[in-house]
Amino acid sequence: MPGFAEDTAYFVNGKLPRLALIAKDVRFPPGNWLRVADGLLPRWQAEVLVREFFPALEKKPIPFIALLNELDVQQFEEDLKDRKEGMVG
Repeated sequence: MPGFAEDTAYFVNGKLPRLALIAKDVRFPPGNWLRVADGLLPRWQAEVLVREFFPALEKKPIPFIALLNELDVQQFEEDLKDRKEGMVG
């Protein structure tokens, strides 16, 4: 059963890779999501933190998504299937 964000914050999935702003009480998409910053932080600062945690992403663009409600999560999951990136469990 998927978890839900306790607070609005930035999370990263290093296998996709993807940086996501996930709103409080919104379901996490499948995969391992690591909280990296508070949701009040500007996006660029969250990206800096991600690059520090994941050196392999240092020189690559980090795709960003805002998941603010269940519909956003469902659309994100569909987009992953369409891109054949697969769901990362």
